[in-house]
Amino acid sequence: MRDVAKTRSPYQIDHLSTLEQLDALETEWSELLDENPDAPIFLTWEWIRTWWLHFGQGHQLWLLTARDKQGRLVGIAPLMREGYRKGLMRLDTLAFIGTGPACPTHLKVLACAPDKEGVYRAFLGFLQAQRGQWDVLRIASVAMDSAEYPWLTAAGGRVRTAGQTICSYIPLPADWETFLNTADPHARSKLRSIRARLERNHPGMVQFSCITDPRDLDGAMAKLEELIRNRCHAKALATDWDDPTFATFHRAIASLALDRGWLRLYTLAVGDHVVAVVYNFRFKDWIYGYNAGFDPNWKQYSPSRLLLEHLIKSSIEEAVSVLDMGPGRSEYKSALTDRERVENEILFGHNWKGNLWITFGNLERAIRTKVKRLLVRPDKKQMNQPRSMPPAKTEEGSPARCAVAAKE
Repeated sequence: MRDVAKTRSPYQIDHLSTLEQLDALETEWSELLDENPDAPIFLTWEWIRTWWLHFGQGHQLWLLTARDKQGRLVGIAPLMREGYRKGLMRLDTLAFIGTGPACPTHLKVLACAPDKEGVYRAFLGFLQAQRGQWDVLRIASVAMDSAEYPWLTAAGGRVRTAGQTICSYIPLPADWETFLNTADPHARSKLRSIRARLERNHPGMVQFSCITDPRDLDGAMAKLEELIRNRCHAKALATDWDDPTFATFHRAIASLALDRGWLRLYTLAVGDHVVAVVYNFRFKDWIYGYNAGFDPNWKQYSPSRLLLEHLIKSSIEEAVSVLDMGPGRSEYKSALTDRERVENEILFGHNWKGNLWITFGNLERAIRTKVKRLLVRPDKKQMNQPRSMPPAKTEEGSPARCAVAAKE
């Protein structure tokens, strides 16, 4: 890490390490979030605290705050420290709270617009002074077209070769007809035909719903879990939803989101049978796609795609500006949009051990990727994908979070 603290910082930096200190920030955190229009739901106080309660064991809270001379909160770096072992080497890493389980995207330091670079400098300068406290700093989900990206790399940050995330998104127009005019006409015609067939074969029984009543929430979440698990297990695959802690976390966050008006949990039912569930959030004027499940016995009707179309139409009616489809590439996403956001994980080594881990980690992944390409001849569809980012392996109609979690 290069020296970024040559001048005295105008900010007071505090290191918070207890849940009580996190709780005391709730109001100020929400106010600061309001000044960050592009901050995702994954950086809300509600998401961070709920994640910590469920997954914080084995980690240490390393929350940094920046205050100006008037004592006003102008920056938050929601970090945690965790131990990591690679062979005989043990490292202490700092990462954003939420990194790993629950797979959040678009994580960043929260800062007021005129203070962003200054706050980043102050946080990095503070961390530089913490000798012996950490070896590697992981800054996940830094968009390549963001203002932070060139500054962080210039400050000595190194891009993790296996840390790239591709997030597809759809800028939503003001009305449904405009969206239809921009959609793939063949895909749109096929979907319209499928829906007509479903309604013809099950007259008066097809129902699209959005969960708004807390009494319906547990049943809908249980159905989502069931659909995802059954689909994966039928292919002898594991899923994060097999973990009771993961499922309990989402029950809790869905309840909070419903209470705040953020939850967008849609179901498609035929009679009394729910055949698809889409689990999303609305935060500010974005929809964040998170997870989806469908009953494979109804696959001929593409139920999750029908439900996604309903979600898009409902989002346009809500005047949502962007539908973020989550990480990973898939055929159903490319049929809807060619817009992608590329995000990288940027690493800072604090000492020889951290720098060595970053260097050998990138080298190991590069060799592994090269060997895999030599041994496995890609098909034509794979060859059309950028070589640095193989196509995501996902379930039909589901974001990459529905796929088997990749474990190092």
